[in-house]
Amino acid sequence: MTGFALNEKMRNVSGKRWMVLVALFALHCSFFVTESQAKVRFGLKGGFELTQMEFSSSALKESNRAGFYFGPEMKFQLPVVGLGIDVSLLYNRRDLKVDDEKLMQQSILAPAHLRYGVSIGDVIGVFLCAGPQFSFNVGDDVFHWRDSDDNNRQYSIQNTRLSMNFGGGLTLGKNLEASVFYNVPMGKTADFTWETLGSELKNQEWSRAKSKLNAWHISLTYYF
Repeated sequence: MTGFALNEKMRNVSGKRWMVLVALFALHCSFFVTESQAKVRFGLKGGFELTQMEFSSSALKESNRAGFYFGPEMKFQLPVVGLGIDVSLLYNRRDLKVDDEKLMQQSILAPAHLRYGVSIGDVIGVFLCAGPQFSFNVGDDVFHWRDSDDNNRQYSIQNTRLSMNFGGGLTLGKNLEASVFYNVPMGKTADFTWETLGSELKNQEWSRAKSKLNAWHISLTYYF
């Protein structure tokens, strides 16, 4: 069916788009660091996430699924005491479950946080932070399957997504940082389309629901 046909040209354009956006994002951050003469630190971040799936249709069950992420992070302190910014480029994998079908979503995450914290020397510190996160799909964006009654099901993920992170954490010594974030999507994350047999048991009917994925992120960062 045409509803399940993939447009390869659009997928290639989307892939090029996220690479350009990531490159521009990195250049912007580097320029900002140079101009502010901030103290820069580089590190590696890794963590786990708990994703809560929400649907616009009450006919679908919400579910919680797990995922993980890792990648480089850059943190720099602004001239204002306690104020800083961190940016990351992370590979993210989520294991989802839609209509009892197990799916795998792969993305590149590019979060940027404005942060404020206080510390006791280099021993321990606390901070709060918030900021936008850009997500770029790098795996399959359309999942198509049939249920036990041979009806079609399709889950289509947005290739580029914007969300907001809110959280905080602890700094432990000079090199370790533990943080917890709550990620809230700005708009839908995906569309779920499914086919059912009509009331007269003759015609197939189509239904559609929007899906949003909120997530808790728990991470550990080691700075060099």
